[in-house]
Amino acid sequence: MQKRSGIGFLILTIVIVFVFIFVYKVSYQKALSDNEEQNKEEKVGLEDYFYIKATDGYVTVYLADQETVYEYTSIPVSELPEDVQEELKNGKKVTNIGQVYGFLENYSS
Repeated sequence: MQKRSGIGFLILTIVIVFVFIFVYKVSYQKALSDNEEQNKEEKVGLEDYFYIKATDGYVTVYLADQETVYEYTSIPVSELPEDVQEELKNGKKVTNIGQVYGFLENYSS
């Protein structure tokens, strides 16, 4: 009888250990996914607005920090109207990605 209760206790201990390991892994994965979501939200903050600039003779789209390139284009600045060229020298601020693609569609060949 003592042998059976010893085996039962061992099995119960193993089950409890596995439950703790499972709960730990689940909570760890949730913490990782929450962290990834937070990082995505922080990155989206940089995309609240964009700058369209003339870089090396071509139109380039930058994130709000004006250093991180969002998209390179093959649109030559020289083919744009002069007033747009002047605007792009300082950087044209646009407030959403729809405006960026609207601008690029208007001036792409």
